[in-house]
Amino acid sequence: MKSFQRDFRVPSTGMVLPLRANWSSLDGVDGEEKENATKFEFQRCLLASKLIALLDLCREKEGMVADKNQRYLLVLTPERICGIDSMKLITPEEEETVNWENLPPFPFDFSVDLPRICMYALELDSKIHLVGGRQYYFPYHPRHHGAFQFSKKVFELDLDKKEVEESKSIDDAPTDFDTQFTTCYKVRSDYYFIETGGFAPVEHPPHYFSVLRSGTKVWECLPDAPGHPDIWSGSWVVNNSWFDFYGKLYLRLCLNDGRVFIHYYDTDNPHKGWTKSEGDNSFTGSFCVPVGSDGQRHFFHPTVHIPDLVDPGKYLALSCERIGGKKVICAFQVDELGVLIFQRLDGCLDRMPSFYRELDSMISCNCEKTPVLVDLDGKGTFLVMLPGFAKGRIQVVCMLVLQVIAKKVVSHPSRILRRSVRSPMECDFLDWKVLSMHMYSMKEVIEDWSTVSIFPGIPCDEATVYEVPRRGKRKYSQI
Repeated sequence: MKSFQRDFRVPSTGMVLPLRANWSSLDGVDGEEKENATKFEFQRCLLASKLIALLDLCREKEGMVADKNQRYLLVLTPERICGIDSMKLITPEEEETVNWENLPPFPFDFSVDLPRICMYALELDSKIHLVGGRQYYFPYHPRHHGAFQFSKKVFELDLDKKEVEESKSIDDAPTDFDTQFTTCYKVRSDYYFIETGGFAPVEHPPHYFSVLRSGTKVWECLPDAPGHPDIWSGSWVVNNSWFDFYGKLYLRLCLNDGRVFIHYYDTDNPHKGWTKSEGDNSFTGSFCVPVGSDGQRHFFHPTVHIPDLVDPGKYLALSCERIGGKKVICAFQVDELGVLIFQRLDGCLDRMPSFYRELDSMISCNCEKTPVLVDLDGKGTFLVMLPGFAKGRIQVVCMLVLQVIAKKVVSHPSRILRRSVRSPMECDFLDWKVLSMHMYSMKEVIEDWSTVSIFPGIPCDEATVYEVPRRGKRKYSQI
């Protein structure tokens, strides 16, 4: 039996395709037909190679899209900006006993030095921009500050090169502002910078208030930020809370004598300026809900909010507070008049261990930090971060991913159109599940984490819900 055989290599992949023509089936066929049959085999292999190359190109494009949609959890410290692929945090953990002495390090994907100390990270045009900060004349030390000057420069972080350079698309800030006494708050897609008496000493004028517009990338100076509240002798601000809903920016100041001051600013009506009142107004007061059997009310600071999972036009807000030594997460459905219904998500943080919090380099106590909440997908998946000290000296951070889901069959009082403010109602309108929990060791001082955010940010209309099966629980030893 005579046969013809030759290997054909596909250029795009290096794959080898065997080319065979069995001449025994061509007995009695002249040489020209044999040549044509051989050419046919070559044509077949060439077509196969093109199909393989096309499939390879499709896979490459799919990979590019996945990389384009990749999101990082950004952690900003005084000296660095670090990032981790958010999908790493959602991967279920294996069932095992945690060895506090040998925890894995926090798996940052990148860590880049900041050009200034204590900067803000902003997202504009799908890029990370760095604003403000201090430029020290001598090497910076977190415990011993030297001479410095404020910075107006705006920088841009190139994630591909992991390099920082001065921004070519945004002008310098219009004036100096001290990031130590300034808060940066994002309302819709604009960034507001506020230096207020609630943060700065009374003798620290002027109060600075400006906005960086995302559309034009232009700085605008706005009416002065709210000044320091009227403080009696022996009174001081012990707690401040920033949050926004429906384009209104709220500042709630709580004094040690129990008094509360509210400042709010309507970004849609900037000429009106700030409105100030003593005591909670109807909107902020709706976040004061009863906890415990005694019915005592507690203010829950709405740290994250997303479009509501049930009723369009409303928001679902989450807050995590420490009450009586316990970590409590409360969910709120919010409309323009305030909270409609609320639900305590009892048990969702039971797997989180309790940590110590260091007071200084020599002393530690068993008073924990309040967990930090971060929206991961805009559709009900949240990261709950709790840093602290295990066994009093091992610096660790716990990352728990929580998913909340609207119940399919439930009577929603919020669906009744209301025209006036009423007290919020407690309603069991959400289910929840823990998708994953991971423990990491930290070499850096976690107390220095200034901000934690997601990049790129979550569009309101995006529907990306992570469905990850649970494969077991970790067993925790006594701390």
